[in-house]
Amino acid sequence: MHDFNWDPAQYAKFSDHRARPFKDLTSVIDAPSPKVVIDLGCGPGTMTRTLAERWPDAEVIGFDSSEDMVLAARRMQSDDPQAPKNLRFEHANATEWMPDHSVDVVVSNAMLQWIPQHRQLMSSWLKALKPGAWFGMQVPGNYAATSHAMISELARRPEYADASRGTYTRESIYTPLEYIETLIDAGLRPNVWETTYLQSLLGEEPVYAWVRGAALRPVLQGLAAADERDGTRLEEQYTREYREAMLRAYPPYEAPDGTTLTVFSMRRVFVVGQKVLDYQI
Repeated sequence: MHDFNWDPAQYAKFSDHRARPFKDLTSVIDAPSPKVVIDLGCGPGTMTRTLAERWPDAEVIGFDSSEDMVLAARRMQSDDPQAPKNLRFEHANATEWMPDHSVDVVVSNAMLQWIPQHRQLMSSWLKALKPGAWFGMQVPGNYAATSHAMISELARRPEYADASRGTYTRESIYTPLEYIETLIDAGLRPNVWETTYLQSLLGEEPVYAWVRGAALRPVLQGLAAADERDGTRLEEQYTREYREAMLRAYPPYEAPDGTTLTVFSMRRVFVVGQKVLDYQI
């Protein structure tokens, strides 16, 4: 899994757009009264909270590998007296986690793409689930879009190659059919689909702001480390080139109400299944 620091505030920008896939994902998890609900890669905990509100009798636990994200989630909960009491957040690496038979629902939102060969990890979780348990995850499949392809294209240039080496690899995404096969092999009834959201983003350079909150962070942190070590200004130079490329690739529109918006296409792959005893295709 990528080892880099997360900025909860930067990630929280465009929170409404980031929340929509989570809502679409969890809306098809038909668990009437689960006792233990797990959110893997919970981030700042905003969406994990909706699970605790939906299932007030469940113990809802959010796990994240980023200590900054876990601290932000705990702060969100402690600062709000209306926050659900059946909710807690823990620091944990998903690659080292395994469900036991107390778990009724596992959710993972936009996290597994950071783990190479996560299909094998996912399979081990699914096989460990008890019959009747639910699993749901979604991953962004935007690696072919200019917003993501340009990250690696720039990083391969000679001036950046050494400093950025190993910081950016294509997100680990499988085909919908491969995810279906993974669910079936582990004894789950599959519900798999993909959606492309045409997001109307407001603000200055919104595509850059969006990608900086996630996919761009490893490269920028690698360049920043080289700058600190060698006295260079690679991060500043790379950022300038990337921002210029995003403005060319995603030109803004002027809406009828006078606001400026940018259309950012985001493909997502959704994978949901319920563990069954005797499942036949």
